[in-house]
Amino acid sequence: MNEKSTQERLRLYLIRHGEVEGAASGKLLGRTDTPLSDQGLEQARQLAEVLSTAQLSAIYCSDLQRARTTAEIIAKRSNLNVQESSAWREIDMGEWEGDTLAALHDEAPELIAQLFSDPASFEYPDGESFTGFTTRVQRALDQLLITHRTGEVALVAHGGVCRTIIGNVLGMPTHNWLRLAQVYACMNVIEWYGANPILVMLNSHNGPPTKSAACGDAQSLRTSQLMIEFA
Repeated sequence: MNEKSTQERLRLYLIRHGEVEGAASGKLLGRTDTPLSDQGLEQARQLAEVLSTAQLSAIYCSDLQRARTTAEIIAKRSNLNVQESSAWREIDMGEWEGDTLAALHDEAPELIAQLFSDPASFEYPDGESFTGFTTRVQRALDQLLITHRTGEVALVAHGGVCRTIIGNVLGMPTHNWLRLAQVYACMNVIEWYGANPILVMLNSHNGPPTKSAACGDAQSLRTSQLMIEFA
């Protein structure tokens, strides 16, 4: 990695929206447009405070209100306009929307087993396929990376979107993506140095890292031997 690519760093704050109304019920929410709970609104305000020191140049979000409201609260503190898109929506769970995994395990155990063991081939009944979902998210991310080659950008989305981006960055097999915890209002930080992404922070409620992953003498950096800080 040369000095030029070290200087051309993009930092992405990848954020899951705050808690939604009825979260305790454990119902599946994909396309369902559920609002934030009071706790979720407070979590969004805390995120805005945490990100107030970040040098954000843009804030993107899903157009579903739980993500959009979270992003708008962050944007107001940062004096930015939110750029929303349906491309960042959670996967459409079709007939399973509003059901719980426990209930679905009794009704369709084979499909639940497939969802966890072979998600790449899975399609929600009357909903979106896993392949279609991940392709949609990756295309949106590719466009974001073209638009922003340097600087700091926030993206407020959903658990599935966050896992897709992180899983691809880490080169994880899809059947392991659900092992990535993504709690409400968590923050992940990914830095791109050219085409080389580095996961700097995962599923955190702490503030953003104070240093880049690639800090120090640029000539000493190697793609396979980067020192990474976790906050």
